[in-house]
Amino acid sequence: MPLGFKMILEKGFMRFLSKYYILVFCLLSSVSLLAANPPKGFDKVDQEIMISTLEAQMKYDVQSFSVKPNSKVKVLFKNPDSLPHNLIFCTPGKKKGGDKGQEVIDAVLKLGDKGVEMDWEPKEHPRILASSGMVQPGKETTFYFKVPKVEGDYPYICTFPGHYQLMNGMMGVTKKANPITNLTYEIYHGKWQKIPDFSELKAVKSGTLANGLFDISVREINDNFAFVFNGKIECPKDGKYSFTVSSDDGSQLFINGEKIVDNDGVHGNQAKAGSVELKKGKHDIQVKYFELAGGEALSVSWSGPSFKNKPLSKTVPKPGQTVEGMLIEAPEGEATLYRNFIDGAGPRAIGVGYHEGVNLAFDANNMRLAMIWHGEFIDGARHWIGRGQGFQPPAGSDVIRLPEGVVISELDNSDSVWPGSEYRTKELNFEGYTLDKFQRPTFNYSRGELTITDKVIPVASSSKEKPGTIRRILKFSGKKPPSNLYLRLAQGKFEKDQMNYVDEELFVSIKGGKVMVSNDELRVPIQFNNETAELEITYGWAE
Repeated sequence: MPLGFKMILEKGFMRFLSKYYILVFCLLSSVSLLAANPPKGFDKVDQEIMISTLEAQMKYDVQSFSVKPNSKVKVLFKNPDSLPHNLIFCTPGKKKGGDKGQEVIDAVLKLGDKGVEMDWEPKEHPRILASSGMVQPGKETTFYFKVPKVEGDYPYICTFPGHYQLMNGMMGVTKKANPITNLTYEIYHGKWQKIPDFSELKAVKSGTLANGLFDISVREINDNFAFVFNGKIECPKDGKYSFTVSSDDGSQLFINGEKIVDNDGVHGNQAKAGSVELKKGKHDIQVKYFELAGGEALSVSWSGPSFKNKPLSKTVPKPGQTVEGMLIEAPEGEATLYRNFIDGAGPRAIGVGYHEGVNLAFDANNMRLAMIWHGEFIDGARHWIGRGQGFQPPAGSDVIRLPEGVVISELDNSDSVWPGSEYRTKELNFEGYTLDKFQRPTFNYSRGELTITDKVIPVASSSKEKPGTIRRILKFSGKKPPSNLYLRLAQGKFEKDQMNYVDEELFVSIKGGKVMVSNDELRVPIQFNNETAELEITYGWAE
């Protein structure tokens, strides 16, 4: 029996308890606890938390979670249990590591006869941050509070007599607040060359990480140890999620019991990644890790349908380590950009991945559409730390490479030889890009007094078996534009098929101009009307 409960009994608690249940019966017969209206300033909150009691277990279902400092929080507290419970958030204790709200419990014990009428809550206690009030069996309530600015572990407890010892949890206040709750760890000692079978071992230490961050700094030795972390991770929507685990030595990550990342073995600090389709809601997450000797490191991050590379660990990867398999994906209904060294598009490449499943790379040295492909966008692992080394190729399939060199030039006539390729053209100046509400870029560049906008729009396929197409809209405007300006579209052995020009891998169609075939190239003279011109070009994959 918990000590606090025993003390209450010694003070005649049974007398209070009987009186309390008479009061509860009256409340249940006439009153329903309804969600409170948001107080002033809380119409919009930064985070919503739902915590429930577990029937006949004297526990909260969420025993740890994290929030950001100074954030506004909405808490929905449900009580399906047969006993009344409350949920009180406390400030950290003065002891090292906190005291789990013991000072508040001590104040509850001093309430004496007033405990029942005060719902076993010392309402003026300086350590009470927020409270649900006493919630009756089968009821729920909503309350709001603002998180303190100071980072740390903030306990929450049930102050109904005798419940505190089992009904408690920890809110981690941290700038790295993340979606992992109930994160626990177990530490093991031993020498291994790979991750051991932990079911045959006995942990030397265990605990809770209230901030929801994987962290091996709670160990007491630096070699020959291992960790097992378990928690719940909440996915904001249905979709594909990628996890990256970096470690020295071995590590593995599991979602709902399925191995997603395998980075096992003795090695230096390296990272590997894996992906899985997940439904909206909470999922089991487990990370296993071991360290043999030398350096030790563990970091975890994840990407999802509407975000990328968010840390799930206290530490982040160090520059220079090897990283493999971190696919970058476009959020649902949007595009995603990747600015870096892309193989086939040069050092000033701008990769664009579209949710519609088509992708492109734009060469900002020559203002050209360098290549298109469909399927997976690009593996960002090579460059995800700093600038990395080397050029990254597309991750998808059916890559079509378009002509190198400057894309727009003046020619004596349509059959003239196109100017040779340069590392960086002097004819055109790149002036950045703008994004629309779907995060799709329009590239802006100029040629003397002529301004050019180059907008690319993905067109989804009507069939899952066929890739979509890429529509490119170029607009030109300027005083006294040249009359002999040409746009080069593609190179190859093209044949005309109705309105399209088709070779073995690519088809091209155009509106606003007349295509000319010369020297195995598709060219379009840019015809100005009132000092403006517009071309609409569609690129697709030949069947």
